[in-house]
Amino acid sequence: MKKTTINDIARTAGVSKTTVSRFLNQKYNNMSVDTKKKIEQTIEDLNYQPNRSAQSLKNHRSYLIGISVADISNPYTSRLLKGINDAFANSPYQVMIMDADNSTKIEFMNIQKLIADEADAVIIQPLTNDINQYQNLIDSKILTIQVDRYIDQHIWPSVVSDNYDKSFIVGQILQDKGYEHIIVLTNNTRNISSRKNRVNGLTTSLVETEITVNVIDIDQNDNWQHMVINQINANLKCAIYALNGEILWEVIRFLRKNQLDFPNDVGVIGYDDNGFADLITPNISAIIQHPLEIGQTAASKILDALNNASPIENVKTKIPSTIENRESL
Repeated sequence: MKKTTINDIARTAGVSKTTVSRFLNQKYNNMSVDTKKKIEQTIEDLNYQPNRSAQSLKNHRSYLIGISVADISNPYTSRLLKGINDAFANSPYQVMIMDADNSTKIEFMNIQKLIADEADAVIIQPLTNDINQYQNLIDSKILTIQVDRYIDQHIWPSVVSDNYDKSFIVGQILQDKGYEHIIVLTNNTRNISSRKNRVNGLTTSLVETEITVNVIDIDQNDNWQHMVINQINANLKCAIYALNGEILWEVIRFLRKNQLDFPNDVGVIGYDDNGFADLITPNISAIIQHPLEIGQTAASKILDALNNASPIENVKTKIPSTIENRESL
């Protein structure tokens, strides 16, 4: 069977070969909606498959988008990736997903592979704040955007949740409800901007109050559950703030195991990355992020930059989270 060519598409759609080429390269400037739809339908009807190798040679592009994520097993990450994939679905670009498995060594090797494969762009969820980890990617000049978190030097643009802002509001909610002591449970905050911003937002909102805050790094404290029980029993009205979905789930199991009731014995609020907080009784107060939108936004910025041969403005784009104030406080 004869392979469909650009000439076939142009002839069937009633447009020029140049117009079809512009469509395939996503250069839609001065292209009418009707023309775009006509070409789109013709490509589908004729089952046209672009020759990526030929396109790459002509445009000096690989048509490869590299995605480096911290942990692909995390429910947040799966929705982030879906948002990215959805944005690239109708583009000529292929997506390569690289899982760092929370290892800076693996992340470094993944980045080296993307550089070697001459990726046109990289979307990265950085594992560390150490800029040396990413120096080769910086030197490569590959178009790069950060998602979920960012390196402090902010060498690339980023699309993130409004972590500081929402944690500031959480502090106000806890103050309004009369809590006297807040236990913040987190993983290591030293290298991860999202965690640092959540802690800083809460503590800043309470700095002029008499409310005490104790931040516990559960990665560094194997006895964190014992520490929490001691603080719950300290005759102060106490609340737990879990900084991600996995920790929130651990907190719920731990409280149930120790027959501690919420909100009567202790208040509970946290980031719900797993979508279970409203399924538990009492319903858990939670901050809901929107990773699908974060992924779509980052991918759209990459596509716009590639299509227009222009850089992405080096700014932080914040996707607002949602606070659901439920029964656990």
